[in-house]
Amino acid sequence: MKRMVRFVGLGILLVATQSFALDLKTVFNNQAKSAFPDTCEMQIRTLITFPNQKTQSIDMSVINAGNDKSMMTIYSRAFRMKTIQNGNRIKVIDLKSGKTLPSQNVKQQNPADINKNMGTPADYKNPVKEGNLWKIVPKDETKPILYYSAAKKRVVKMATQINGANTESSFEYCDNSCTLPGTLKKVEIKTILADGNTTKIVMDIMEAERRRVLPPKMFDMD
Repeated sequence: MKRMVRFVGLGILLVATQSFALDLKTVFNNQAKSAFPDTCEMQIRTLITFPNQKTQSIDMSVINAGNDKSMMTIYSRAFRMKTIQNGNRIKVIDLKSGKTLPSQNVKQQNPADINKNMGTPADYKNPVKEGNLWKIVPKDETKPILYYSAAKKRVVKMATQINGANTESSFEYCDNSCTLPGTLKKVEIKTILADGNTTKIVMDIMEAERRRVLPPKMFDMD
């Protein structure tokens, strides 16, 4: 009788666990809703803190036109530059000197586009509950570990290891008071170096709005 009760209890527990299991497709479908529109403009401020150095501030203006055109203007005390991407070509302009550097065939990535670093559902094992979050471990150790909040329906933390350094990224998202609700609002990246020191990068998306079709001349490479 005791064995029967124990067997039934285990069966109920198994059914309950399966009922509350998190589907990976749900995770990635919800995370996709945090992406910015293909054609948009945003203002970003980034604070960078290195060990034993003053915090550096970098302001950035990003305009995206579809998937293959963008213009990024970067301002800091040390430099001012503009990069224009058109297809697979990039033109870099030093705004202090007015000089244009040779174009390259390297596609730049919007720093606010964090979803591309997360891969696809096929890259991960089944989620496991850890506290009030779901921990999602990759099949390939080179990809990040994701921490998903079912309440917020977003990945709120990501952990990676690169060249012996452990990096943890925390994400905040816009509420309904934002122009683009549900999109990324803030990223905080802490990296523990091999020597034990820590670097910190905080990226705030100050403004973000959808733009209509932009003039092609804005992305002229000549």
